[in-house]
Amino acid sequence: MKAIAVAGGKGGTGKTFVAVNLARLLSSRDKTLLVDADVENPSTLFALPAEVKEVKQVESFKPLIDEAKCSKCGLCVKNCPEHALVMLVDKRILYFEDLCSGCEVCKLVCPSSAVNRGLRVEGLFKYGSYGESLDVVVGELKPGIRRSGFMITRLIEEHRGLFEKYSYVVVDSPPGSGVGLLSVVKEADVVVAVSEPTPLGLNDLKKFLTLLERVEKRLKVILVVNKHGLPGGLERDLEEEASKRGLPVIAIPYSELVVKSYVERRPIVDLHPESQVSKGLVEVARLVSS
Repeated sequence: MKAIAVAGGKGGTGKTFVAVNLARLLSSRDKTLLVDADVENPSTLFALPAEVKEVKQVESFKPLIDEAKCSKCGLCVKNCPEHALVMLVDKRILYFEDLCSGCEVCKLVCPSSAVNRGLRVEGLFKYGSYGESLDVVVGELKPGIRRSGFMITRLIEEHRGLFEKYSYVVVDSPPGSGVGLLSVVKEADVVVAVSEPTPLGLNDLKKFLTLLERVEKRLKVILVVNKHGLPGGLERDLEEEASKRGLPVIAIPYSELVVKSYVERRPIVDLHPESQVSKGLVEVARLVSS
């Protein structure tokens, strides 16, 4: 199994577009799994008409305090790593759900067994397929929940066994450089860094490549310059940054065909296989699988 993280820093560079088309190309070679780890804004199912076959609710622990059993000792409050529990002057305990990580320390340290197991819904895992050799897993955070790192970690950890059943696992990574992205990168063998020829694209690419240098495992990194050819674009700056680090660069030209593929909800490599965009994506697939 080869794990490929499609990432790159800022949002809007075209990570999902590259991930969907790359997964489609690799699936023509062997069994492939596409994982949408952009849990706050999962969009692979909008770019790929995959048939959703199963939806699983993702739950985590939350403390339910039995006031009748509670001895007001305050150990749960003192030992809560996230300070999600607070004891008031009258010894009542307040629970702040947004701060809780679901670690269960409060339940473990309670000497009077007053902390019961409650459950809260964090989001959904959706499972689908496109064709005979491309399967899809989507992580979707529940609106209003601010625990994307937790959700991404659960998505990766709960599906490691599933990953081993595929020749290729392509992960559409979240934007930014937080703990969720790090969870994805640590699992990867290859990183496809998607950027765009804009000042923000260049700045975020530098930050992202610096993050990769801090990952302990040695990674194969490929730079994809999406929307290549934009007027006033910074293609040369991106290429110089890649050259400093010895990274191969593949250009994906700006094209209205990309917009049409989104409208039709089909990979551009299926709709327009002879286009320059598709040829660039084929080269990405070649480098990834070599």
